[in-house]
Amino acid sequence: MKKLLLLSIALILLAFSQETKAQFSVGAGTCYATDISSLGLSANVSYDINEDFFATSDFTYFFEKDLVSWSAFDVNANYAFLKLDKIGSIYGIGGINITSVKIDIPKVAFGGALAGGGSVSESNFGFNIGAGLKIDLTDKILLAPEMSYTISSGSYFRLGVRLMYKL
Repeated sequence: MKKLLLLSIALILLAFSQETKAQFSVGAGTCYATDISSLGLSANVSYDINEDFFATSDFTYFFEKDLVSWSAFDVNANYAFLKLDKIGSIYGIGGINITSVKIDIPKVAFGGALAGGGSVSESNFGFNIGAGLKIDLTDKILLAPEMSYTISSGSYFRLGVRLMYKL
């Protein structure tokens, strides 16, 4: 799985390699995911390949709810297809996703003894599609509201925003 992820990142960067004006950005974000029904916090990295193409990677942790915790790792290729004067650009999102779920099983008293306990986890591979708006707040700070849909055996819609700092 790690080899597939590294190969995907390399292919995304290689596919868009032209005369580049490399620009890295790092930041944090928040989102809400349907079907997971929880708020998530994310750590994000972005690499501007040129004015129209950029690649992003993020890890999102969704707050535990009813003994169930979720996390998602995404690698996306993004294309800015519409420039908006004095606002920014609208971009399309396409990429891959690994969503993990962990269910904690509490210990229970049974006949004077404790039974159970532990956890069960599973990961699913999927694909992301969506759109976002890249808004330059300053020369170094940008805001990016996004909506995306993850297609997998546990599909879900995500609505969120990230705040990025250009390095």
